[in-house]
Formats: sequence, C-alpha cells, structure tokens
Amino acid sequence: MCRIDEENPPIRNCALVDRLANNSEKRRKALLKNGRIITSSVKSNDAYLKTIFLIKERASRHVLAPMSIVMLNAIIWTILIKVPFKNRFVIRSDPWGSITDLVFSTTLSFILVFRLNRVAIRWWDTRGMWGLIVAHSRMLTDAIMTHTNHAPRNRDRAISWLGGFLIAVKQHMRKEKNFDYDELAGFLDKNEVNRLASSSHPCLYATSEIRYELSQAFKITNDTPSGLGIAYSSVLRMMEKSIHVLIDKMGGLERVSSTPLPIVYVTHLRTFLLTYLLTLPWVHGHQWGWATIPIVALTAYALLGVDAAATECEAPFKKRSNHLAMESFCLTGFNDIEALVKHHVAMQSEKSRLD
Repeated sequence: MCRIDEENPPIRNCALVDRLANNSEKRRKALLKNGRIITSSVKSNDAYLKTIFLIKERASRHVLAPMSIVMLNAIIWTILIKVPFKNRFVIRSDPWGSITDLVFSTTLSFILVFRLNRVAIRWWDTRGMWGLIVAHSRMLTDAIMTHTNHAPRNRDRAISWLGGFLIAVKQHMRKEKNFDYDELAGFLDKNEVNRLASSSHPCLYATSEIRYELSQAFKITNDTPSGLGIAYSSVLRMMEKSIHVLIDKMGGLERVSSTPLPIVYVTHLRTFLLTYLLTLPWVHGHQWGWATIPIVALTAYALLGVDAAATECEAPFKKRSNHLAMESFCLTGFNDIEALVKHHVAMQSEKSRLD
C-alpha cells in the first residue's frame, strides 16, 4: 500500500512513486560517486587563493610535449652562449626584440583571444543545452502526470524511460557503454538498462520507448469519441514538442563533441606560439644570461597554458575537473521528476479524500 504520508488515505496506481522514493538514496549515492571528480574539484567562484594553488585543474598534460621542446631548446642555447661560445654569436636584442614583439606578440594575442572566446562559447552552449534537457524533462513529466492518469501503466513507463534518457545522454556523450544500474534504480530494471546500453543509440532508444508508451496511452481507435480523439491528439502534440527539444539538444551536444574548431586556427596558433617560444632564448639569451631558462619556462607555461585550457574545454564531456558535471544534471532531473510524481499523487490523494 502506497502513502505520501500517514494522514493521506491509500493511493491507487502509484507503483512508480514507491519505486522512485525507495531508490532515491541509491541513485543519489551512485551519481555522486561517479561524478565526484568533477563535483569535488575547486570551482572558479571559490576563494581567490584556493583557485591559485592547483595542479590537476590546470590540465598540464596538454603542455608537457611542447614545454619539453621549448625548455630543451632554452637550456641548450643558454649553456652554449654562457660556456663554450661565451661572448661569441652575440645577438643584439633591441632590433630583434622589436620584431618579435610586433610580429609574434600581436599575432598571438589575437589568435589566443579568438581561441579562448570560441571555446568559452562552446562550453557555455553545452551547459545551456543540458539545462534545456533538464527543463523539458520536468515539463514532460508534469504533462504526463497531468494528462495520462487514464493509463497508469503507460504513464509510469513513459516517465521511467525519461529517466533512462537523461542517463543515456550522459553515457552517450562520454562514449561509455557500461551503464551503472544504481544510477537508474527505481526507473528501469536491469534488463531494461541492458537493452538501453546495448542499443546503437541509447538516447534515441529511450525517446522511442517514451513515444511508444505515450502513443499507447493516447491511442485513438474507431470507438474513440471524436471529442476525446481531438483532445488526445492535442495533448500528444504538446508532449511531442518537449520530446523534440530533448532530441534536438542531445544532437547539439553531439555536434559540439564531434566538431572541433577548424584545424587552420589551431595549426596557425601553435606554429606561431612554438616559434615565438623557441626564438626567445636566441633573441634575449645574451641579455638575460642564466635567467633565460626560468624566464622562458614561465613565459612558455603561461602561453601554452592558455592553449591547453582551450583544448581541455573544447568538448567538455569527460570525467575531468573542467568538464560538465553531467551526474549533477542527471541528479537534478531525477529529483525534479520524483518531486513532480509525488506532487501529482498527493493531489490525487487529496482530491479522492475530499470526494
């Protein structure tokens, strides 16, 4: 027997709300565990000093190869001009420094700003797409609970597959086929999760299941009264709009993931960036002396770090500190779905009590 609280009478056809409530903590723990790398990392709105002393969040792995080349060049050149070739091959830094500043610095400034700007837009666009997915999952749940009470089994099945869709988007964007059963506890059983995971496109599989259940709930036959048939068609069209948005925004995430910036931007930036860093010790080595090595190291890490940040966030769908907290998005969607289901069941219970 299902109850919202002790004061309410028994509620009919509320198997879904029981399953969601009983497995709520299991879902929460699974999603928090799987997303802890992202959720536990330092955020940009944390304390100032807390955001400075970081290592893993800087995505340093993207700078290791070019940094090694630049530093090897700086070390060898500095040693050569300070020991065996001291006072020989002296290059005056004044004229060459002006040229490097004019050609390289100006060019790099424009290209780096463009690259960061495009990546920031892509990152925010993907966050917006996820926001719309969560928002329309709420709208669709609300609509299903409001208009599908005449077919409780189809109603519950449609909402269950809506939960499956949220997890399917997360897994699909990470190209992971191994679904965690606990993340969908209360929504789908293991057999259904296996079917979802083994499908060629889990997201479209989930939306197909939602459509099927809704089509069964609003099935129009020869015996259906014309007024009821018109009402069914109208409600189904309304729900289809939310399903279209879910598929459209999932497709938007796919486009971002599969379409990096055109290579012409990246190759131009990295060519000039590496050339500039390699020429620094040649132009300024005699002036800086042994300080050339740390100065070049600092300059290289600063500039290469900008490109590394852009590379890290260009397709933010992995389990990394700077990527989207998709487990948190799914958890938010699940909590909203559960709250809406409970709310509608509570309203139905209250209406039945008053009647």
